[in-house]
Amino acid sequence: MWLKKVFCIFATLFYRFSLVGGCYEGERAALMSFKSLLTDPSNRLSSWKGENCCNWKGIKCSSSGRVVAVNLRNPHPVKVMISINNEVISNSNNASDFALKGAISPLLFSLDHIQHLDLSLNNFMFSKLPAEISNLTKLTYLNLSNAMFQDSIDMQFSNLTSLRSLDLSCANLVPDYSSVSVSLTLQPKLDVGTFLSFISYGYLSSPNLRWLEGLRHLIYLVMTGVDLSKASESFHWAKPVSSLSNLILLRLSNCNISGRIPIGQLLNLTSLSVLDMRANILTSTIPDMLSNLTTLSVLDFTGNDLDGHIPYLPQLEQLYVSSNPAMTINLVSMFSASWSKLKFLDISFTHVGGTLPSSLSNSTSLTFFQADGCSIQGSIPSSVTKLKKLRTLTLNDNNIIGQLPVSMSSLISLRYLSLIQNGLRGHIPTSICQILSLEYLNIEWNELTGRLPWCILQLPKLSYLSVNKNNLNGNLPLSLLQKSRLDLISFGINGLSVENDNQYQHAVQTFQPKVMEFTSCNMRGEIPEFFSNLTSLVILILANNSLSGAIPYWLFNLPALSVVDLSMNNFEGVITPTIQMKSSLFPSIVNLARNKLQGPIPTQLENVNVIDLSLNNFVGSIPAQIGEIPAIKSISLSGNKIHGPIPKSFCQSTNVLQVLDLSNNSLSGSIPRSLGNCKSLIYLNLGQNKLTGSVPEALERVTRFRCLDLNGNEFEGSFPTMIEKFQELEILNLAGPIANRKVDK
Repeated sequence: MWLKKVFCIFATLFYRFSLVGGCYEGERAALMSFKSLLTDPSNRLSSWKGENCCNWKGIKCSSSGRVVAVNLRNPHPVKVMISINNEVISNSNNASDFALKGAISPLLFSLDHIQHLDLSLNNFMFSKLPAEISNLTKLTYLNLSNAMFQDSIDMQFSNLTSLRSLDLSCANLVPDYSSVSVSLTLQPKLDVGTFLSFISYGYLSSPNLRWLEGLRHLIYLVMTGVDLSKASESFHWAKPVSSLSNLILLRLSNCNISGRIPIGQLLNLTSLSVLDMRANILTSTIPDMLSNLTTLSVLDFTGNDLDGHIPYLPQLEQLYVSSNPAMTINLVSMFSASWSKLKFLDISFTHVGGTLPSSLSNSTSLTFFQADGCSIQGSIPSSVTKLKKLRTLTLNDNNIIGQLPVSMSSLISLRYLSLIQNGLRGHIPTSICQILSLEYLNIEWNELTGRLPWCILQLPKLSYLSVNKNNLNGNLPLSLLQKSRLDLISFGINGLSVENDNQYQHAVQTFQPKVMEFTSCNMRGEIPEFFSNLTSLVILILANNSLSGAIPYWLFNLPALSVVDLSMNNFEGVITPTIQMKSSLFPSIVNLARNKLQGPIPTQLENVNVIDLSLNNFVGSIPAQIGEIPAIKSISLSGNKIHGPIPKSFCQSTNVLQVLDLSNNSLSGSIPRSLGNCKSLIYLNLGQNKLTGSVPEALERVTRFRCLDLNGNEFEGSFPTMIEKFQELEILNLAGPIANRKVDK
């Protein structure tokens, strides 16, 4: 019996520690166990076969054959963004999913020689972190970020005393900056928050941070999205962090941390270079004592509830304090001292109130300055043009007046200039054409006059140009665009006249915009033929012009088109029965209102969120298919010559319809009870038709009504008492023939 036990122990040790083809069999078996619990849609683990695990992809071994690194980070994560329709839109070109899916085998953590473990950006199906992870005492690098774990962090990592880098992030902030910049007339003005959304990659929380106390070798600690709301209830919640004297980078953004900035604990981090505590609920001033952290170069307190001023922190290279509306910043006082190292400064949506001081130019290292929504007054000082390294200047939504400095050409590094919604006057200086580095220019919503210098269109790197809603004048021949490389061009609501000069046919390939907006630009004639070559076009807005002729058949076949607005023109004829739009960050919109279009309403509408065919000459009945379109939110067919009943296909069980306007037609029959299924409906206008019967009680299920207009029909019966349930109702119109109206006494 004794010999048998000795033999079993020896056999187990031999199995675990024996080398087979350069790989220890026990470690190979642990990796195979890990693989067995996963699905691998892109075959990233296809090399995991054979005896020598040291040759497998993502595995690294020491010279003695021990597994020392497992790197299975998803190489092609699907990047997602939120459209203004609150829909998740993929921004990835990958056709396949590269994320590993499943649960983690505890045997993975028997690899006790491992030093590097990266499982980030995979999908572990909201599973818990196996307790066995505490066995990896030689681990120096651990990255479990955005891997769909869900757990409460207690002491799982307390034994990992060799760790130098730990990333437990469980949310990604995915801003769509291009969408933020687009301020077009097709939609109401939206704030930046509409476009910034947290995409959940699991959920981790920690009741306290005592588990950090033994991790004395940590250099990088990233806990973005880890819920520390419970931990931060304690006054000394950050004390365990203070023990990490080697820490260089600390990211605690979006952690639900409340209370004051824990300066007492942070001062012990004498090697700290990056402190990121954005998107929390911090409610104090920025402590002056942060200046004692002489190694600190990046400080981010964006999106908190901080107040007070910005202390003098001469060691900083990057400072972000935007979206702290209670902060009061005196730029004159701030830049009376030298910020010689400062490269990035974002003070947007704080309160400045005063002017831009000429002393701003003393910060000669400045490359990025953003101060949107700060109530800044006065003019742009010419001294700003001394900032030779400045790449980004953003001063949107302020009270800046005066002219653009002629010396703008001195900003030889400028790439991004945005001055939306100010009070700028005068001409746009031609010297701006000398800024050959310029990629983005947005000066919309000002009071600029004169002609737009056409040399701007020839800037070699310019991809975004918006001057709409100014008082500019002059003619723009479309041929001037043929050599530009603009992705977005917006000239609407000016005195500009866009001319179809027929000289663009031979060189249109370099001009492949994604957005063209020419609202109220005095355009005449037909839609230019060369538009049919714009294969990247996503948004086309030609509203309120004098365009005529038929809407060309190729328009709705453009491969990227998502938004088309041809309203308020003189188009006539019949439109194609099939309209198929493409998905984008914007809701798919077809607006053909206020034209002279005829014939039947299109029967096949694919991927359309909003359609407006009002005030035309459409005839026939409403196609049943129009009520069955998935994800349609707004339908307006008012002011046509449509007859027949309202289709019962409206408002299927999965509908998201918010606006339905069928007014001023010749519709007959009764209101279908199916409209009661439209629980998202906000606006319903069936006025000025020939509808009969009574108002169906099924409408009481639509409790979000803000406007209900049934006037000018031939309804009978009692006054609809269900109206008292419409608590959000703002407009109600039930006017109709007196002879057919009955009121209960």
